[in-house]
Formats: sequence, structure tokens, C-alpha cells
Amino acid sequence: MDNVQSDNTSSILDRVLSQKQTQEIEHFNPVEVVTTLLKSLPTREEDILRRRHALNGEDAQTLEMIGAYYKVTRERVRQIATGAIGKLRKLHGVHELLQPVADAITTVLDQHGGVMREEMFLQQLLGVNDTHAGYRACTLFLMEFLLADRCKRFQENPSYWPAWQSVTAPVHLVADTITEAVRILEARQTPIKLQELLQEIGKTAFAQEHRFQLTDNAISAYIDVSTVLARNPYDEYGLVAWGSIVPKRMNDKIHLVLQKAKKPLHFNEITRLINEAKFDHRTAYAPTVHNELILNKEYVLIGRGIYALQEWGFQPGVVADILVTTLQKAGRPMRRDELVQEVLKQRVVKRNTIHLALTNRSKFTKLPTGEYTLANVPSA
Repeated sequence: MDNVQSDNTSSILDRVLSQKQTQEIEHFNPVEVVTTLLKSLPTREEDILRRRHALNGEDAQTLEMIGAYYKVTRERVRQIATGAIGKLRKLHGVHELLQPVADAITTVLDQHGGVMREEMFLQQLLGVNDTHAGYRACTLFLMEFLLADRCKRFQENPSYWPAWQSVTAPVHLVADTITEAVRILEARQTPIKLQELLQEIGKTAFAQEHRFQLTDNAISAYIDVSTVLARNPYDEYGLVAWGSIVPKRMNDKIHLVLQKAKKPLHFNEITRLINEAKFDHRTAYAPTVHNELILNKEYVLIGRGIYALQEWGFQPGVVADILVTTLQKAGRPMRRDELVQEVLKQRVVKRNTIHLALTNRSKFTKLPTGEYTLANVPSA
């Protein structure tokens, strides 16, 4: 009975905390906070901070650009900006004003293991306002200059995307989590869905040792920070170096589209699917796709403009080649309807096309029984 009461109490507490966290994020308004803070500054200092840090929702300006506008040196602009930020930090009541902002930021980071890629973090924190440049700029400004006691930029090196961490984040787990993910994927040599990757990582001794910290959200966030790992348009994870994850060549894109379709497609349809997937900023054109299909042996033409992957078991060649192979494998004469059915498994053609191919006497002989066999190969 005590356990039931304990579970119920825990459940109620979780709901209350979740509701509180949701309210913190919903009421998060960085633009309003920054506007209130900047009102305490002289007009020029406010304007310089807005220009320098894109707080008006426009592009950030360089020290040179601002200096030219105010007819002062870039060093003077830097001094004014630094001094203005110093004033904001010492402003009476600044901690109370920033508290809701700090709570919302800490909540989102803590929900994801304390470390998040900047883009993912802003999406989670700002929600529908994420596309508003002013919201993004104001959030980053507050985090960078006024909330150093709560958060800071994560390690900046080529192994990681720009990211943020809470000051209490278990940052030592990030690199080890990524290492486990890479090891699993290299062993698989094929992309996998996130849930499956999470399950595989969860089975490791490393994850078991840190099971209270390595929640699914934390592992997902750590993977997202890595520049070595990525997700393709089909929500599969793998190594960035894999063409199935970040397809760079047209051949990679065609192969991936056919793999996902799991059926032969016309080259126009392949082109459409490549453009819908938005692998990159480049547009695919049907003639380019068709040329790649023609030139690459891993694709088999099985009908008018329809291509399949050879790895699916499709045999290259014309209809007569399919008939020859079918008779060779059978090792016996075959009826016409049998041959037609076998060819239709390999080609999208009309029956009459197959009937016509069987009239080739240099390749096929029709027996008195009505069955077909391979013609005798003439002696050299």
C-alpha cells in the first residue's frame, strides 16, 4: 500500500513539475526582457548593442560598420558595447527580471541531458517563434552575456556543432555517448531509426553505468551535437561519410530513393522524389537522373523508363536474355505461358513482346509439344 501511495505521489509530482516547465516555456519572451533591459541605457549604447547583436531582428553589424555610422573607431565601439553590457549586469532588479528566462532555458537544457545543439535548443525553447530572428538573437544575447551562471557555450571544436550546456551538465558523457553510437553504426554498416539506435546504446555497459543520466532525450541530444553523425530525410541515423545519410552524388540520391521506395520507378518519379527529399539545395533534373541510370550498372532498365536496383535480383539485358537465362536455369523445355510469367517478374513489358522474342530461331526452338527450348549453338 505504501508503494502505491509513493507511486501516486511521484506521478502527481511529475505532472506538477511538467506543467510548471511547460508554463515557463510558454511565457518565455526574450524580446520583451531585452527591451526592458535596454531602456535603462543611453540611446547610443542601446542602439550599438541592437546593431552589434542583431536585436532588432536584422543582420548583425560589424564593429567597422557601427563605427562608420557613429564616426568613431571600431575599438571605441567595442568599448561602448562592453561597458553597456557591464551596466546591464549591475542593473537593480536584473536577477528578478532574468529569473523566468533562466528557468525556461535551464528547463529545456535539463530535459535533454544538459547539452543541446543550438538549433535544436532554440526550436524547443521558442516553439512557433523560432523563425522570428529577434527572438533568436535576443535569446542568444541573454545567454551569452547575462546568464553565464546558468548556461554557457559547449566545447567549440570540429567534432561538435554549435551547442549550449547548463553549468551543471554532465559534459563528460557527451563524447562517450557519441563514441558508442559510432561503434554501433560502424558494426551495422547501415542506417537505422533513432529508437533502434537508442535501444542499442541502452544495452551497453556504459549506458547501464550512467542509466540515471542517459535518458533517451539526453542520448538523442548528444548524438545531435556530433558532426560525425547525422540523420537522413527518412529519419534514419548513420555516419555523415555514408552516401545513404548525406548523399552528395546523384548516384547516392538515386540509390537511396529506390531503396526507400522498395520497388522499380520511372526516372521521372525518381527525379520527383529526389527533389521532395531535399537532400541539399540543388535541384535534380530528369535528363541528369536518366543519364546516371543508364550509365550505372547497379540499375536495370525493366520497362520504358522504369528502373530497378540490380541488388533486388533483376537481370540486365533485353527480353531475349531473360528467356535464355530462364531456360538455362530450368534445364528443361518450358511452355510459353511459363516463360511469360518468369519474364514478367523481371520486366514491365507486354506479353506480345515476349512472344515476339521467342520467334528468334537463333536462340529458341519450338518443339512439337508446343514447348520451347534453347536452340543448338552452332559449331565454330
